[in-house]
Amino acid sequence: MADQRLVIVNTTPLINFAQIGRLDLLQQLFGEVVLPPAVVAELSAKRHLFPLAADVPNAAFIRVATPMNAAVVATLTLDLHLGEAECLALALEQPAKVLLVLDDLAARQAAGHHQLSFMGTVGCLTLAKKRGLISEIAPLLDDLRRLARFWLTEDLIQAILKNCGERT
Repeated sequence: MADQRLVIVNTTPLINFAQIGRLDLLQQLFGEVVLPPAVVAELSAKRHLFPLAADVPNAAFIRVATPMNAAVVATLTLDLHLGEAECLALALEQPAKVLLVLDDLAARQAAGHHQLSFMGTVGCLTLAKKRGLISEIAPLLDDLRRLARFWLTEDLIQAILKNCGERT
């Protein structure tokens, strides 16, 4: 069942899902997802590090949308990278109907400050497990660390596994 909100995804979660070969989970969870142009540019710029992520904007369920208010983007870039700023600016255009997918702490703090709904890569994986889209989260967490170079502490992994019923 896809989410009915507008789902705006930042660069890191896209890299993560692409590099572990599970971009399909974003589509299954949310249907269409939206990227601002700066995220598309970041994915392209990081092609040498994350080759699978560079083609994400070409996926059928991806739509690129430009924030309408450049002044909001400029203000947000005082504290955030351009991709994060554009994601938040898009979300602020219709805040009650939006879910942001962000991993960066500063971006998550800014989203919280603006009372925007958000989750990260791990939250998406947990939701996928809860909805029965994946049977185990442990191998995907392993893949995130190994293939996407996503930083997760061992304590965090154990807490996630326990929360998902894979450890006692």
